[in-house]
Amino acid sequence: MPSTILPDAEYITCGKVFKNSKDLTRHKQYVRRYNLRHQGLDELPANTIAEFKQILITEIHKKLSLNFRSMGKKLVSLPCPESIFFSVFGGYIYYYSSAKGIYKCIFRGCDSYHVLSTILNSNHWGKKVYSQNQQTYVVCLNNSPQNLSIIEEIDPLEQLLQSSMKHKKINRRPRFLRGEILIEWKKRTFKEINGIVNTAGYLNFDFYIAQSCSY
Repeated sequence: MPSTILPDAEYITCGKVFKNSKDLTRHKQYVRRYNLRHQGLDELPANTIAEFKQILITEIHKKLSLNFRSMGKKLVSLPCPESIFFSVFGGYIYYYSSAKGIYKCIFRGCDSYHVLSTILNSNHWGKKVYSQNQQTYVVCLNNSPQNLSIIEEIDPLEQLLQSSMKHKKINRRPRFLRGEILIEWKKRTFKEINGIVNTAGYLNFDFYIAQSCSY
């Protein structure tokens, strides 16, 4: 029996669009498989995982400056063993390739900030408060501070770029959009002049930041 045609059937976790329910089901099966702990990954103590989460939050907060010109796209990159990455983000992985040595997670939608708050055990992981009621925060679709009158300041250069992109035909979706958070783990290889090759895992945390002010 042919699969049901679903026009613009979107898997909300990663935003992929499928032409039929069979392809969507297959993709979900792959995603479930990606989130099973692989052989060889260590079970880590809870305090080790909690310590790494605090390191990640600290590095994110370093990017949340008050400088208006620093608004826009940001990247936090940290050395990270594969076992730690999986211990923190396992269950939220939507892409995995053992051959390429890469995992990907993406967070979008109305619950994205709350989900990451649960993962990182902090409601303040993505926002930093300054004097005079100013706040710099990671842009999610619903993470504007509650019960505040918001004036969001966006870098004029970023606004100009976004405006110009609207008038161009884009054949390929960007890695992530404003309001989304992309988290990747990759193996990186470093070759030295004497032939020595070193390999290390890195966590890349991509996001946008903006400012708000309450009155």
